[in-house]
Amino acid sequence: MSRLRDSAATTRAESRDGWVSVEYSSASGVTDLRLDARAMRMESARLAETILGLIHQAREHAEAEQRKRAEEFLGGNGLVTDQQVIADQLRHATGTFQENLERAAATMDRVRALLRP
Repeated sequence: MSRLRDSAATTRAESRDGWVSVEYSSASGVTDLRLDARAMRMESARLAETILGLIHQAREHAEAEQRKRAEEFLGGNGLVTDQQVIADQLRHATGTFQENLERAAATMDRVRALLRP
């Protein structure tokens, strides 16, 4: 199980216009957030919605990749004997996601403050 824990899946999601991108790791949450200068001209609500949507999309892809790796690691038999390890990992991932949402909200607040005249 430790080999599986050490091989976090990392994915990237990008807005259609390419102005905003998010990198997400199944182990540590959001690892990178990039905003093109043009994104700073978006209205704050739309920018916030875009960032949160990309975080959600990248998280889903990272979690799907991690599930795929877990299935391969377990040999496809689906038998998991250490339920406590899985429960701990799930609690950790949920906490990490919440922390990343809070960081994203704080970043959006800073961006809004910079955009105010």
